[in-house]
Amino acid sequence: MALRDLGFTPLAERVYRTLLDLPQARPAELVDFMDCTDSELYDAVESLVGLGAVRPAPDAPAKVVVNHPAAALAKLVEQREDELLRRHRRVGDTRAEIADLAARYAGRERTEPVAGLERIEDLGRVRERLEELAFFTRSSLYSVQPGESISPAALDASRPLDLRGLRRGIDMRTIYQTGFLRNRLGVEYARQMLDAGAKIHAIEDPLERMMIMDERVAMVPIDPDNSSRGALIVTQPGLIAGFIRLFWRLWDDATTVSFDDPPAEDQDDVTDQDRAVLELLAAGNTDESAARTVGISVRHLRRKVARLMERLNATSRFEAGVEAARRGWL
Repeated sequence: MALRDLGFTPLAERVYRTLLDLPQARPAELVDFMDCTDSELYDAVESLVGLGAVRPAPDAPAKVVVNHPAAALAKLVEQREDELLRRHRRVGDTRAEIADLAARYAGRERTEPVAGLERIEDLGRVRERLEELAFFTRSSLYSVQPGESISPAALDASRPLDLRGLRRGIDMRTIYQTGFLRNRLGVEYARQMLDAGAKIHAIEDPLERMMIMDERVAMVPIDPDNSSRGALIVTQPGLIAGFIRLFWRLWDDATTVSFDDPPAEDQDDVTDQDRAVLELLAAGNTDESAARTVGISVRHLRRKVARLMERLNATSRFEAGVEAARRGWL
């Protein structure tokens, strides 16, 4: 904290520092040192007296003496801290008032949600509700994002909300369908969120859009196949508990996303287990069946498949099988 933050004017701060170094300086000398007028010096010294940084001393050369900085400045710091605390409390009261005003605003357009379910069909209103919910989110934001075509406008709208939440220390976790991370805009967005502190996983399986805020409210599309139809806001505890269980199950099955450069790898160096996995999937086996045959967990198998697809530069399992056969892996 600078002295000016404690109420010192620029001139008063210079006078104060000079008196610390030159306690025998006289007013006329201080005027020369400060390159100011007698009146300006008088005002500066009066302000220092008012702050408690110096005290009148008629017998002293400067007519004032400096109080011990550890005591004088500590008192000023405490005063500023008390002031900041009062302002913080007032902001907290205002935040609570915002919630009431938002509810009154919302009441103009909709009735209160019945049984913990609110249906919003207007996309503009959906965005307003999302901003409102994001503002009051305090601890966590869990979301699932499908790999559908990416809208730059949607990313631009989401970015400030997500970054604001991360700056507040929210535990932000997102599961992306891998198609999202094959798009340049998707990669740029995910990288920015990771750099800001988010945690990201990816999974190849098709996903339905979902957001869970503070484990108490969720937003899902009315129609998973057509998000333009609007959204459902869910606060019913039983439904929220189910959404949370679904999220963590997907999170555990998904692969951690990192944009660190991977170590160099021989593109034709494929293990017997890799070959077995590719052959089983090419033959039409399910992930569960292939995992049992190979002797690994479904989660481990899906991660292995994701890595193999990346090595093969494939965007689908079918394409991966074709490319693996071309390279002689099968």
